[in-house]
Amino acid sequence: MWVRRVSIVIGMSIGLFLFDTPGASLAAAEWARVGGTHKYDRYVDMTTIGLSGHKVTIWTLRDFRVERAIPRGPYRSLTIKRQYDCSQRKSRPLRTRYYPDGMAQGHVLYAAPATHEWSRVVPGSDDDAEMKVACRQAHRG
Repeated sequence: MWVRRVSIVIGMSIGLFLFDTPGASLAAAEWARVGGTHKYDRYVDMTTIGLSGHKVTIWTLRDFRVERAIPRGPYRSLTIKRQYDCSQRKSRPLRTRYYPDGMAQGHVLYAAPATHEWSRVVPGSDDDAEMKVACRQAHRG
Protein backbone atom coordinates (compact mmCIF):
# COMPACT_ATOMS: atom_id res chain seq x y z
CA MET A 1 0.00 0.00 0.00
CA TRP A 2 2.79 2.46 0.89
CA VAL A 3 4.50 1.73 -2.47
CA ARG A 4 1.35 2.89 -4.26
CA ARG A 5 1.25 6.09 -2.16
CA VAL A 6 4.91 6.82 -2.85
CA SER A 7 4.42 6.32 -6.59
CA ILE A 8 1.40 8.66 -6.55
CA VAL A 9 3.42 11.34 -4.74
CA ILE A 10 6.31 10.94 -7.19
CA GLY A 11 3.94 11.15 -10.15
CA MET A 12 2.30 14.29 -8.79
CA SER A 13 5.70 15.87 -8.12
CA ILE A 14 6.85 15.20 -11.68
CA GLY A 15 3.59 16.63 -13.03
CA LEU A 16 3.94 19.80 -10.96
CA PHE A 17 7.57 20.17 -12.04
CA LEU A 18 6.65 19.86 -15.71
CA PHE A 19 3.74 22.26 -15.32
CA ASP A 20 6.03 24.93 -13.86
CA THR A 21 8.92 24.52 -16.29
CA PRO A 22 9.36 27.33 -18.82
CA GLY A 23 9.02 25.13 -21.87
CA ALA A 24 5.93 23.29 -20.70
CA SER A 25 3.92 26.24 -19.49
CA LEU A 26 4.67 28.73 -22.27
CA ALA A 27 5.39 26.56 -25.31
CA ALA A 28 1.88 26.92 -26.75
CA ALA A 29 1.18 30.41 -25.39
CA GLU A 30 -1.71 32.30 -26.91
CA TRP A 31 -0.77 35.90 -26.12
CA ALA A 32 -3.55 38.49 -26.33
CA ARG A 33 -2.54 42.17 -26.07
CA VAL A 34 -4.32 43.96 -23.22
CA GLY A 35 -2.46 47.27 -23.03
CA GLY A 36 0.90 48.81 -22.42
CA THR A 37 2.83 52.05 -22.32
CA HIS A 38 5.38 53.81 -24.50
CA LYS A 39 7.96 51.46 -22.91
CA TYR A 40 6.28 48.06 -23.32
CA ASP A 41 3.27 46.10 -24.56
CA ARG A 42 1.33 43.96 -22.11
CA TYR A 43 -0.22 40.57 -22.90
CA VAL A 44 -2.07 37.70 -21.19
CA ASP A 45 -1.76 34.03 -22.15
CA MET A 46 -5.32 32.88 -22.76
CA THR A 47 -4.27 29.20 -22.53
CA THR A 48 -3.15 29.48 -18.88
CA ILE A 49 -6.29 30.85 -17.22
CA GLY A 50 -7.16 28.83 -14.12
CA LEU A 51 -10.09 29.40 -11.76
CA SER A 52 -10.35 28.57 -8.05
CA GLY A 53 -13.38 30.18 -6.40
CA HIS A 54 -13.13 33.94 -6.95
CA LYS A 55 -9.42 33.73 -7.75
CA VAL A 56 -7.98 33.46 -11.26
CA THR A 57 -4.38 32.56 -12.11
CA ILE A 58 -2.86 33.57 -15.45
CA TRP A 59 0.54 34.17 -17.07
CA THR A 60 1.15 37.74 -18.22
CA LEU A 61 3.88 39.18 -20.46
CA ARG A 62 5.63 42.52 -20.70
CA ASP A 63 7.35 42.94 -24.04
CA PHE A 64 9.78 45.88 -23.83
CA ARG A 65 10.62 48.14 -26.77
CA VAL A 66 14.17 48.74 -25.50
CA GLU A 67 16.56 46.24 -23.95
CA ARG A 68 16.74 46.35 -20.15
CA ALA A 69 19.19 44.70 -17.75
CA ILE A 70 19.33 42.58 -14.62
CA PRO A 71 22.54 41.22 -13.03
CA ARG A 72 22.20 38.02 -15.14
CA GLY A 73 22.20 39.99 -18.40
CA PRO A 74 20.07 42.03 -20.76
CA TYR A 75 16.42 41.14 -21.32
CA ARG A 76 13.61 42.23 -23.66
CA SER A 77 10.61 40.55 -22.04
CA LEU A 78 9.39 39.10 -18.79
CA THR A 79 6.50 36.88 -17.82
CA ILE A 80 4.66 37.00 -14.52
CA LYS A 81 2.38 34.30 -13.20
CA ARG A 82 -0.34 36.40 -11.56
CA GLN A 83 -3.31 35.67 -9.39
CA TYR A 84 -6.36 37.94 -9.39
CA ASP A 85 -9.09 38.00 -6.77
CA CYS A 86 -12.06 38.91 -8.97
CA SER A 87 -14.47 39.75 -6.14
CA GLN A 88 -12.01 41.81 -4.07
CA ARG A 89 -10.33 43.53 -7.08
CA LYS A 90 -6.77 42.75 -6.05
CA SER A 91 -3.79 40.92 -7.54
CA ARG A 92 -0.50 39.36 -6.58
CA PRO A 93 2.52 38.11 -8.52
CA LEU A 94 3.45 34.46 -7.96
CA ARG A 95 6.45 33.86 -10.26
CA THR A 96 8.60 35.95 -12.62
CA ARG A 97 10.80 34.93 -15.58
CA TYR A 98 13.13 37.14 -17.62
CA TYR A 99 13.92 36.42 -21.31
CA PRO A 100 16.67 37.82 -23.57
CA ASP A 101 14.33 38.18 -26.57
CA GLY A 102 10.91 39.70 -27.12
CA MET A 103 7.66 37.79 -26.56
CA ALA A 104 9.23 35.43 -23.98
CA GLN A 105 11.62 33.91 -26.51
CA GLY A 106 15.06 32.45 -25.79
CA HIS A 107 16.35 30.70 -22.69
CA VAL A 108 15.20 31.94 -19.28
CA LEU A 109 17.81 34.36 -17.92
CA TYR A 110 16.36 34.39 -14.44
CA ALA A 111 13.31 32.86 -12.75
CA ALA A 112 12.16 33.34 -9.19
CA PRO A 113 9.11 33.31 -6.98
CA ALA A 114 7.58 36.77 -6.61
CA THR A 115 6.44 38.56 -3.45
CA HIS A 116 3.00 36.90 -3.21
CA GLU A 117 1.69 40.11 -1.60
CA TRP A 118 -1.76 41.30 -2.60
CA SER A 119 -2.28 44.81 -3.98
CA ARG A 120 -5.39 46.69 -5.03
CA VAL A 121 -6.11 46.81 -8.76
CA VAL A 122 -6.52 50.44 -9.83
CA PRO A 123 -9.44 51.02 -12.22
CA GLY A 124 -8.24 51.87 -15.73
CA SER A 125 -4.72 50.45 -15.17
CA ASP A 126 -3.04 47.66 -17.16
CA ASP A 127 -3.61 45.38 -14.15
CA ASP A 128 -7.30 46.23 -14.44
CA ALA A 129 -7.30 45.28 -18.13
CA GLU A 130 -5.56 41.96 -17.36
CA MET A 131 -7.94 41.24 -14.49
CA LYS A 132 -11.03 41.94 -16.61
CA VAL A 133 -9.85 39.57 -19.34
CA ALA A 134 -8.83 36.84 -16.87
CA CYS A 135 -11.98 37.03 -14.72
CA ARG A 136 -14.36 37.28 -17.68
CA GLN A 137 -12.72 34.35 -19.50
CA ALA A 138 -12.49 32.16 -16.38
CA HIS A 139 -16.14 32.65 -15.46
CA ARG A 140 -17.31 31.79 -19.00
CA GLY A 141 -16.06 28.23 -18.78
